[in-house]
Formats: sequence, structure tokens, C-alpha cells
Amino acid sequence: MDYSELVEVYQRLESTQSSLEKTTILSQLFKGKKDEDLQRLVKLCMGRIFSAWKDEDIGISSKLMVKALKKVSGNTEDEITQEWKSTGDLGRTAKNLLGKKKQQTFAVQKLTVEKVHENLKKLAGFEGSGSQSRKIDSISELLSMSEPEEAKYIVRTVLRNMRLGVGEGIIRDAVLEAFFPKFLSFSEALGEDLGGSAVLVDGKLKDEFVNEKSFEPEATIDLEETKIREENISDYDIIVSDEDTVKKISEDIKNIVQHAYDVTNDFGEVAVTAKNRGVEGLSDLDMEVFRPVNAMLAQKVDSIEEGFETVGKPAGIDYKYDGMRAQIHKKDGEVKVFTRRLDDITEQFPDVVEAVKEGVEAENCIIDSEIVAYDPDDGSMVPFQKLSKRIKRKYNIEEMVDKIPVEVRPFDLIYLEGSVIKENYSKRFEKLENMIEESEKSIRMVDHEVTESDERVNALQQKSLSEGHEGIMMKNLHAEYKPGSRVGYMVKLKPVMETLDLMIIGAEWSEGRRSGWLGSLTLGCKGDDGEYLEVGKLATGLTDEQLEDITERLEPLIVSEDGRQVEVRPEVMVEAEFEEIQKSPTYSSGYALRFPRLKRFREDKEDADSLEKVARLYKSQN
Repeated sequence: MDYSELVEVYQRLESTQSSLEKTTILSQLFKGKKDEDLQRLVKLCMGRIFSAWKDEDIGISSKLMVKALKKVSGNTEDEITQEWKSTGDLGRTAKNLLGKKKQQTFAVQKLTVEKVHENLKKLAGFEGSGSQSRKIDSISELLSMSEPEEAKYIVRTVLRNMRLGVGEGIIRDAVLEAFFPKFLSFSEALGEDLGGSAVLVDGKLKDEFVNEKSFEPEATIDLEETKIREENISDYDIIVSDEDTVKKISEDIKNIVQHAYDVTNDFGEVAVTAKNRGVEGLSDLDMEVFRPVNAMLAQKVDSIEEGFETVGKPAGIDYKYDGMRAQIHKKDGEVKVFTRRLDDITEQFPDVVEAVKEGVEAENCIIDSEIVAYDPDDGSMVPFQKLSKRIKRKYNIEEMVDKIPVEVRPFDLIYLEGSVIKENYSKRFEKLENMIEESEKSIRMVDHEVTESDERVNALQQKSLSEGHEGIMMKNLHAEYKPGSRVGYMVKLKPVMETLDLMIIGAEWSEGRRSGWLGSLTLGCKGDDGEYLEVGKLATGLTDEQLEDITERLEPLIVSEDGRQVEVRPEVMVEAEFEEIQKSPTYSSGYALRFPRLKRFREDKEDADSLEKVARLYKSQN
């Protein structure tokens, strides 16, 4: 497939704000594609080169991209930077410069989707001496072969800043639309042109349908008595039934597609399976050890009463540690450790690997756990902020193990010789307990109790706080494990001043003594369409050490500069405290935090808090 065809799709996606239109555009793209092409297209439309679960990074910063553009366009870095400041988008800058480029380094030939994907995929494998030069050469080759509009999207793909408004929900719905029938209620079908369509009609409606529509369906099945998973429904273009049945079956298939993604973390694989094997194939997809899945997320509640209302009585009560959420995989004696954001941190935590090898009596399993750090001198818990120093450490790891030792606290079981996420929580917990051979300061089960007493929950909460932890979790004993969802199966109760987890989406180069450091951080909450909306600036209370750390984190993520202002790729999240929330005509969220302060970085979390939560907190102030 020519890359220019995909670029046309990108342009159509960028030109509409409608999720339904985006879904249809993508479904049309996916239909009829070969398996390998479909895999590539799904990832590229999400702005990815690799599947979500793969711990791969192509390692291209904006500054390196400027060097590649210099090589291809013939412009100086200063000229490129000036154009970049004018457009605010390095992709658009590439389009403008290559539209009037001064030299051509490579012969012009048609660029294909396969060529783009493979060149970018190779970037992750370039390491060591000369790797930067090889990365520049590989990108330069693509840019030299591309038309200006193609170059724009190549640059955006590399910098992971596609600006298409395509998230996981839209991809899921596009897969549904591309590879499954259209479900219509009886009344909807009467108004639809069915000419040329393979139509299946619910048996109880056939006679009325034929009389009213004067159309003979290809097949008739009593949908109420037939398990939809057992029918090859993908053979049909349209399925007609009563409104309730249509709604039920549509939701059922949507849940099947979502579950397939939940257990694989790979929409490319989901799309190919949906295309070739339909519902049955998707239902067969299962977790694999060493392929991390999204962690189930907790809702926040403000009281014990609200907690019980959400999860029911009795409930499982766990300590909420000030540690790092970790998904630990064990297979035939080998152990891997992943963060909540699916990063592989096995090398940074050899002590966790050893603890699991010795303390987990199972051959193949996936465990949800908290890793907590403790003081090696007195054994007291130390905060996550200190533990976080170990997460990205690549050198002197053994020294950090001695300075910041950790203990593994398992609290849920995801996989045991097969997925167990459909089993209820109390059963999963019992299996987990039977697997763990506890050893203090190495691996111990979470502090856990089952109760329906408000007084007992309060006592556990106070005990947790007195021991230096954050509070408690309350869990539904009968609930399944839902990867990536906040479905009310577990809630967190933290009796502290309300905070917000927000993404840094911009910053400003400091002046004076602090020049060279990025500060005045623009914070964003997540809007309904997945875009980040401004909600405040964090500008005060930052130490020199914090500013240096912030600059180190943000500088590789810069996507545009305008004077001292920079826009950054949204990958660094902070937990922010604040005085209050005010209405704001200035910020895109419509709200502004008053006197926001940095509490900590959130390496353990992927999604920022929503605009809905900001609005709810604003209302709760009154």
C-alpha cells in the first residue's frame, strides 16, 4: 500500500472532530487488507510503531529530528528552528521545508507503508556508538523519498504527536464496524436500503419483515435461542432483530472485542483475529506470560460509607501503600517486572526477581503487586518519591538495591497457568495466598482483611496511616479483574487533601540564575476526546534539584518552541496539590487551579485525571 493513501486517511481524520466519522474512516481503511498490512495500519493510525505491550522506544527527540531535516532539506538548524517556532509543529515544518528543499539526497521513488513502518521499527535496534548517526540516516532516507505532506506525518509519527484524535476506543469501534455486521432494529431496517447486502433476520420477525420490506433475507436464525459466539455472523452484512436483542448482541460483541484487547494489549492482533476468525477467534485469545496487560484501576471515594456503597458488603480491605504498582510475570523460573505503564524494569529490580523466584510457588503466573521501599537502617517505609529513583536507573543498580531496598506486597492474581481474571476476587486472593511463601523484607502478602464494619475499616485506615502508608483500598469480593478499567470493583480511600494527577503539556525556559532549566509547567487534564486540556500553571515552589530533574525529563519530549514557551509530548505526569479550583475563560478546560504545587511525579500511572473529575471537584467546593 502506498504511504500516500494512508496520508489521505490521516488528513481526513485530522479534518473532523466527530468520533463516528473517524470510526467509519478507519473501518473503511481496515476492510480488505492483508494481515500484515492490517497490523501495520492499526498501529500507525494510533501513532505507534510497536504494540502497546512492547517495551520498545525508537529514541528520537525533536533535536535529533531537526538534524535529520537539516540533512535532507539543506537548511541550517537555525533556519529549521525559526520555521518550527513559526508553525509550532515540527511535522508542518518538515512539510514546508521539503516543499522547497534545496537538495535531494536520495533518488525519488514511491514510498510504501511497509517501508515507513520497517525503517521506523529499525530505529529501536540502533544502540551504542554511532547509533544517533544511523537513526538520522534512516529517517533521512524516508524524508528524502517522501512528498511534503508525507513528510509531515512521518515526523509526527516519530515524535508520537499525530494530532488525529484517534484513541483505543475509536480503534475498537472501527474494528467492530470493519469486520462485524451492522445491527439494525426492525424499524431501522425498514428505512435502510438493503440492496446487495447479505441480511440475517431474527426468526420471530421474518414474516413481518418480508411483508413490510418486500425483501427476502439470506438467512433466518432465532437469535434469542442462539449463542452469538457459535454463529459465523461475519458472513452477513446486516443483522435485523428487535431493539432489545440488537442492543444486547451489539454490546456483547463490543465487550468481546474489548476483552480481546484487554488480554493481548495489541489491537493489531485483535483486528487480524476479528477479520479471520470472528467472535470465536476473539474469544479464544488469552493472556501470555511476559506480555503485560493494563492494570485494573481504582475509583476514589471520600468516605467509608461511599466505599461500601460502591463495592458492597462485606468487602476486602487492603492497605494502600506509598509504593510502585508492579505487574510481575513468572514463567519456567524466569521473572520479569513491569510498571503500571507497561515498562520493563526487570534489570532495575534484581531483588524483586530473586524474591519472586524464591517466594512464589507457581510455574507460570502473573501477579498484581505493590513494591514498597524501606529504610535499610530501621526498616521503616520510605515514600515512593525516593523509590522512583530506582525505576529508570541503568547503572550502579546494586548500589541502589543496597541504598533503597524493597519488599514485594502481592495483592491480586491475574494469571495462573491461564487467565483467572473472570474468577471472583475472593477466589483469586485465596489462590494467591496459597502461592506465596512469605519472607519479611522480601515478599509478603498485602495487609488484608474482610469486614462489613465501618468501625473496623476506620481502625484499619488509621493503622495504615500510622505506619506511614497512604490509606486503604476497599474491594468487591465477587468481582472479576477488569484490565484498564475503573468499574467500581475496587476503590481507594485516602484521607488527605484532594490532589489531581495531571500531564505536563508545556513549559517555559527559565531566566536569570535558573536559565537553561524548564519551569512554569502547563498542566493538562484529559478531555472527552482524549486530548489534554490546560488547567493551570505550576510555577512556584520548585527547587533547583526539581527543576533540573524536570528539564531532564521534558527536554527530549519537546515538539515545538515559541520563544521561551515549549510544547511537550504528554508523557510526564505529576500529582498536584492546590488551594482551590476556579472557573477560567483562559484555559481550554474552562477551569484553573489556584496555587498548584508539585507533590510528586507519577511514573506509575498512564492516564491523567479527567475534565469530569476537575468539574466534580469544582462543584464540591461550593
